Amino acid sequence: MNEEPLMESVTSAVLGVTDFGPHIDLFCGELGFEVANEGIVRAADAARLWGAGVGDVETRLLTAAGARTGRIHLLKVADPVAPAEHPHTLDLGLAGLNLYTRDIEASHDRLVAVGHPWTTAPSTYEVPLGDTVVSVTEGFCFGPDGVDVVFVQPANARGTEAWSADPLRPYTELTSVVCHVPDFEAELRFWGPEGLGLSARYDVTFSSPGLEAMAELPEGTVLRLAFVTGAGGGTTRIEMIQVVDDVRGVDRRPAQRPARGLGHTGWSVRTRDVEAAVARAEETGGRVSCRPFDAVTPLHGAARLAVVDTPNGISVELWQPS
Repeated sequence: MNEEPLMESVTSAVLGVTDFGPHIDLFCGELGFEVANEGIVRAADAARLWGAGVGDVETRLLTAAGARTGRIHLLKVADPVAPAEHPHTLDLGLAGLNLYTRDIEASHDRLVAVGHPWTTAPSTYEVPLGDTVVSVTEGFCFGPDGVDVVFVQPANARGTEAWSADPLRPYTELTSVVCHVPDFEAELRFWGPEGLGLSARYDVTFSSPGLEAMAELPEGTVLRLAFVTGAGGGTTRIEMIQVVDDVRGVDRRPAQRPARGLGHTGWSVRTRDVEAAVARAEETGGRVSCRPFDAVTPLHGAARLAVVDTPNGISVELWQPS
């Protein structure tokens, strides 16, 4: 009998915010998320999760049609370590939040009209996946506090809980969280079967003029791309990229710390066994910043929580419902 996986996919993206209002306006008012819970992570628990001195942290939990994954944790940051800036695809660290749209042109026109500019108009480009080539239509939108939202109009959509629950919804839960990592193999091992139990469904190296135009990349940029996901259950996969020719932008990772930085600062992952997940993380090159402890928070309910950094310095909160 196969062992049950430690995790199914990324449960939530963690965003640092200066004010909840603009994020609620975008994700709830425009994209159809709901505020599923709100409240304060008390200073003692916040210090264990995110480091001493953050104090009480106000939070909001956003979900799309009640989906178990593809959620958003908003953390209000009292004293950000750096000003809000939008990551570029060449920058190291966490990048965009992806979700599906039924009509990307309508999404572009509406969001630009209400004050959320896009890097360019939506673009279509081709990506080799296995023995086939697929067309991808997407565009980058600038959200509040340096959050990049990537809208994808899929030719053949993967199943999502939001669209299964409500087929008429214009948007889904988050379908991918994106990171640019310098040590690709170490990150794959951390998340893979030896580590937390996910698998790279695709691992391709390619270049595309369409992608260059959409993401404002230098001509001839070669990317390695892997989609890391669970064997079953959970929508949100990790979209891992690396620029093959070592062209680099800014290293965003030092400022991407939950409850301290603004924008996309980490991931939250539900697991069936937090102690086992922490042990696997350490065995595959992760660094533990918070050992498992019991707490009750607005984001997790009653749970056992821990925090680890991946080999490339991405903050990952692991939690097991009590």
